[in-house]
Amino acid sequence: MADIVEVTADGETTAKFLQSYIQSGSMNFLIGSGASFPAIPTAGNIEQEINALLTGGDEEGASRRCLAFIEQIDSIHAQIAVADEANPIHGVAQNYKSFLATIDRILFARKNILLPRQATVFTTNYDMFLEHASSLVPSVILNDGFERSSSLSPEFSFTPERYFDRTYRSGPVYGHQIEIPTINLVKLHGSLSWRRKADSIVFDPSPVPKLTEDQRAVIGKVNGYLQKHFLILPNFRKFHETLMERVYYDLLRLFSKAMDKENAVLIAFGFSFADEHILDLTRRALRNPTTQLIIISFDHASASGYATKFSKQRNVSVLSPTAGVLIDFKRFNDLLASILPGMTDGI
Repeated sequence: MADIVEVTADGETTAKFLQSYIQSGSMNFLIGSGASFPAIPTAGNIEQEINALLTGGDEEGASRRCLAFIEQIDSIHAQIAVADEANPIHGVAQNYKSFLATIDRILFARKNILLPRQATVFTTNYDMFLEHASSLVPSVILNDGFERSSSLSPEFSFTPERYFDRTYRSGPVYGHQIEIPTINLVKLHGSLSWRRKADSIVFDPSPVPKLTEDQRAVIGKVNGYLQKHFLILPNFRKFHETLMERVYYDLLRLFSKAMDKENAVLIAFGFSFADEHILDLTRRALRNPTTQLIIISFDHASASGYATKFSKQRNVSVLSPTAGVLIDFKRFNDLLASILPGMTDGI
């Protein structure tokens, strides 16, 4: 059964707990819509809402609900780089920046050459906060799976094999090699920056033109807008073509393989595990006795719900705040950063 671990005010016990896994494990994170709150409302029951429309035969209503969902995220994307400090978007972007910078510092502190200086961030979020945050931290190498080798083509193709690359630098005199910290970004449900081109996916951060009011009234235009985005939409009818299905299952396989590694640790934040595919894959992966799942509960009341979802798994810990206290993104970053001073030379 999952353990519920209470996070104290000073966080000292929690820091030691996290350090014990991060010191010796393959480091992975699972980031959900809660991390982008309050800039973007959490996904909530969006999948159930859309599925209810589909099962009731209202496909047009389902498409229009998807449209509203995507337009909301798209409108935030346009403001990420220009939001002022009073805007919640700015605060969320800074939280993502601190998150990536802290992972980079943890990886850089690793001295043990048997452990890769590499971490993987899995996310179901469509937004581009992580990509934007990486541009604010010069030391971070973010591998998003797109091939950016020298080419005359302005388009970058999605190449999942890139996630297995490790980056090294060698000294000019003795030729010694040092691994450079790398953070893999795996967007399990696609991204606003993904576009379809023939039988491949290309990177294109420019927004899809918004629909006019007249266009919004035509369901064909609505469906066309949705299909221009390469996104796994939140409903049981997730796929409308073979390419999307193939890419989705390739990404889920990457998630499974990461969890199957010896001493793998997955730290979940802002993720409810309402996605049945990911919940099932995670439960299966936890059959590996060396794998550990650590769930950060936003509030005290949610902790028991997580424990219920993983009631049959022993290698799950839910970090819960005390009643009346929250673990928001800033607090989560503080907990991660708190393990740095205590790291030993063995990491």
